[in-house]
Amino acid sequence: MGFSSLIIGQEAADINKLKKELQQELVDTAKVTLHLKIANLYLKTKPDSSLVNLTKALELAKKSAYQPKIAQVYNRIGRYYEKIVDYKDAIKNYNDAFLIFEKLGDKKKMAEIYNSLGTNYSELYAEDRAIEYYLKSLKLNKEISNEDGVASNYTNIGNLYYTEENYDLAEKYFRDALLIYEKLDDKYGISSTYTNIANALADNGRVEEGLNYYKKSIAIEQELGDYYGIAINYNNIGDCYINLKQYIQAKEYLDKAMNIADSLVEKDLQSIVLLNIADVENKQNRFQRAIYAARESYAIADLIGNLDYKTENLLQASIAYEGLGDNALALKRLKEYTAIKDSLLKMDRLKKIKLFNTLNELEKSQYTIEDLSKTSEEAQLNYEKEKKYTHFLIIAIVIFAFLLILLIQQNASKKKAFNLLEYKNYQVHKMKDEIDGQSNKLKQLNSTKDKFFSIIAHDLKNPFNSIAGFTELMIENNEIYDNEKRLKFLKIIKGSSAKVSSLLDNLLIWASSQSGNLKFNPKNINLALQVTGVISFLEIQAINKDITILNRVEKNVYVKADENMLDTILRNLISNAIKFTQPKGEIHIYSVLKKDFVEITVKDNGVGMTADEIAAIFSVNEINSSLGTFNEQGSGLGLILCSDFVESHGGKIWAESVVNQGSEFKFTLPIWKD
Repeated sequence: MGFSSLIIGQEAADINKLKKELQQELVDTAKVTLHLKIANLYLKTKPDSSLVNLTKALELAKKSAYQPKIAQVYNRIGRYYEKIVDYKDAIKNYNDAFLIFEKLGDKKKMAEIYNSLGTNYSELYAEDRAIEYYLKSLKLNKEISNEDGVASNYTNIGNLYYTEENYDLAEKYFRDALLIYEKLDDKYGISSTYTNIANALADNGRVEEGLNYYKKSIAIEQELGDYYGIAINYNNIGDCYINLKQYIQAKEYLDKAMNIADSLVEKDLQSIVLLNIADVENKQNRFQRAIYAARESYAIADLIGNLDYKTENLLQASIAYEGLGDNALALKRLKEYTAIKDSLLKMDRLKKIKLFNTLNELEKSQYTIEDLSKTSEEAQLNYEKEKKYTHFLIIAIVIFAFLLILLIQQNASKKKAFNLLEYKNYQVHKMKDEIDGQSNKLKQLNSTKDKFFSIIAHDLKNPFNSIAGFTELMIENNEIYDNEKRLKFLKIIKGSSAKVSSLLDNLLIWASSQSGNLKFNPKNINLALQVTGVISFLEIQAINKDITILNRVEKNVYVKADENMLDTILRNLISNAIKFTQPKGEIHIYSVLKKDFVEITVKDNGVGMTADEIAAIFSVNEINSSLGTFNEQGSGLGLILCSDFVESHGGKIWAESVVNQGSEFKFTLPIWKD
C-alpha cells in the first residue's frame, strides 16, 4: 500500500509544480508542452482532466500556427483515446497528425503513426487493416534505418499472429525483433521479447523450451529491477508447470508471483495468480485451499470488473465443491459460471457489432491516410512528368524505376493477400469451435429447464383439476347437494387454490432469482421476531393438524440478512415440517451461536427421510415432491429456493433425519455486527 500511495503523492506534487510553471509562462508553444506533461500525469488517475489539458494544448498550438506542435498534440490526443478504448476517435486524431507530419516530411513520425493505426485496427478486429499499417510502418522504418521502430513493428506483427493462435509465425517475428534488440543492447526489449517467445513456444506445446526463455527474461528483469515483469514471468512459469503436471514447482513459482503482486498492489496480477493457485490446489485434491484462493481471486476480479477472471474462478470453485462432495454448491457455482459465460458471449457479440459499425463509419469518413497518400503520390508523379521533358535520360530512369516499384508492389500485394488468407482461415476455425461450444451449453440448459417445467406443469395440473372438477359437480348438482356437502367441496376447492398460490409464489421468486431481478438487500433483523411472524402466517396449517410450533430462538440474536429472502427460507422450512409431521406432533425452532454465524434449526417429529432422499432435496436436477401426512402436495422448489438464498448470505444449509423419527433442517446466517 505504501508503494502505491507514494506514487500518487509524487504525481500530485509534479502536477502542482507544472501548474505553477504554466501560470508564469508567456510563450504559447511552451504552454503547449506544459499542458501535454500535465495531461500525461493525469491520464491514469483522472482521464477527464487529461482531456481538458489536451484540448487546451490543441487550442494554443493552433493559435501559434506552429505545425510540428499541432501534429504532436493530435498524436497525443490519439494516444489518449486509444487509452480509454475509443478507437474511432483515436484513429481520427492519428490521421490528423499524419497529414501534418507527411507535409513536414517527418518519416519517423509517419512510421510511428502507421504503427499506432495498426494497433487500433487490431483492437477493432480488423486484422487485415492492422497488418497493412504495420507493414507500411515497417517499410518507412527500414527506409530511415530506424531499427528500434523495426523491432517494434516485428513485435506487433508477432502479437497479431499470436492472438490468432498462429504460434509458428508469431515466434518467427518475435525472433526477428530479438535480433535487433540484441544488436541495440536494449535490455528491456530483450527481456520482453524473451517473454513473448516463451508464450508462443509454451502455447505451441513446446513447454520446456518456453520455460528456458521465461527464466532468461527473469534474469534480465532482476538486473533492471522490473518486479512487475518478474511477477508476470513467475506466473507464466507456474502455468507451464501446471501443464506439465508438476504441481509442487507450479505452486512455488505462483507463490513468488503472489508475493510481488501483493507488494506492488497490482490487482489484476493478484487475481490471475490466485486463479492459477486455485487450479493447482484442485489438481492436488486440496479442495478447501482451492475454494479459498478462488474466492479471493473472485473478490478482486469483481472489484476491478474483470468478468473473464470471475467466470474462471466460479469454474474452479465448482470443481473444488464437487471434490468435497458438496454437489449442491458445485452445481450452484456451475450455474453461475454458465450464466456469466453466456452474458460474456452476448457482450462479445454486441461489442463486435459496435466495432463493425465503427469500422463502417471510419470507411465513410471524409479522408483516410490512403487517400491522402495517394494524392501526395499523384502530385509527385506530376512533378516527375514535368522533369521528364527536360532530359530523355531522366525519362528512361524514371520509367525503369516505376516498373521496378510496380513489380515490388505486386509481390508485396501477393504476400499481403497470402497473410490475409491465413488470418481468415484461423478465424473461421475459431468461430466454428465457439459456435459448437455454445450449442452444447444451450442443449444442457434447455434440458434442465425442460425437466424443471415438466415437474411444475405436473404439480399445477392436480390442484387445477381438483378445482375444476368439484366446481363442475357443484354447478351440475346444486339442487341435490345439501349445505354440508357444498361446504365440504368448497373446503377442497379452497385447499387446492392455496396449493396453487403457494406453488406460484415459489415459482415467481425462483424466476426472479435466476434472472438477476431479485436484489440482495441485507439489514439488521431480530431473528426471534422474524420467526414469530412466519409462524403466525402458517398457524392455520398447524391448527388444522393439531400441531404445536415452539419458537425457542434467543430474543437478543440479530442477523445480517435480506428480510424477504429470510422470510421465504423460514416459510418453506416450517411449512415442510408441518406437511410431514403427524397430527398432534411438535415442531421446535431454535438457534445456536457459532463464531460469526448463528445456526438455526427447524426440527419435527414427522416421517423422516432416507440418506438418498436427503442427498437429492437441494438439487435442481432432481426436483421432486412427496405427499405429506394429510396428502399435502408440493413442487420441491421450496428447498431449492432455500439453498439459493442461504448461499446468497454466505451461509450453508443441510438436513439430518431418521426415518419415522423426524427431521432437522439446519442453516447458518451471519450475525449483525455494529
